Amino acid sequence: MSRLSLYKNHLKDLVGSYPFLLDIQNDQIQAGTRIVALVRKSGMVADISITTLKFSYAGEQYSASLLDLLTISERTLSEPLAQLDHLKAALTNAVDFIFVD
Repeated sequence: MSRLSLYKNHLKDLVGSYPFLLDIQNDQIQAGTRIVALVRKSGMVADISITTLKFSYAGEQYSASLLDLLTISERTLSEPLAQLDHLKAALTNAVDFIFVD
């Protein structure tokens, strides 16, 4: 498991609105679960830019909201579709904005 890996969403109740999950958990934490952000197509809902990671994948624009987080079992995740290491600085800034005043 690697932070900033993009996965297909297999959660039945959420897959219609959020086709992907973005793993945002630090790689040093080994708990059998992962913290993931829900990913949707950009523009479907107003994106709050400071707490949203925007990126392109397969020619489409997507947004991962850091206000929409889940903890899921590692077994729920399939093989990663992409590695989005280029989002590391944006993730750090967004998390810093949420938790530090």
